[in-house]
Amino acid sequence: MLAVQAQVLETPARGRFGRKVTDQPATATASATLAIPLDGLTITAPPPEMLSQKNVESVTGIPARVFLDTIRAPGFPLPVTKLGKLRLVPREAFVAYLRALAEEPASRRDAEAEERTRVAAVLATAGLEPVPCPRTGRASAPRDAASRGRLPQK
Repeated sequence: MLAVQAQVLETPARGRFGRKVTDQPATATASATLAIPLDGLTITAPPPEMLSQKNVESVTGIPARVFLDTIRAPGFPLPVTKLGKLRLVPREAFVAYLRALAEEPASRRDAEAEERTRVAAVLATAGLEPVPCPRTGRASAPRDAASRGRLPQK
């Protein structure tokens, strides 16, 4: 406890207004109880150093299934530690990897546009024009190949 020098007023026996001032250390303590509502407190823990399928959604917002598919994909550049059923990845490196993936589509589009420009230049030197082809999205199987694993009828 820290001793604080305080001036204490003493009332002598000789009268009410004739006060004598003395210097002495204050040794009394005071305590108080303060009521704080539970919704008034916010307690946060530091983010984990390693991400697993159990905590990845709360830290990054990515579902556990997407996390597992991402780290199992061929060419995933980060080390994955296996601990039982858990798959652990360093958090900072994984977040940096996600940021790099988010920036990549723009550079990929720029590379594709540059490639189309070079192809158009080659075609123009040959006296030809590029013909735009409509994108159909996903490739679909023909109708006759759509039957899946059926046994021939007897």
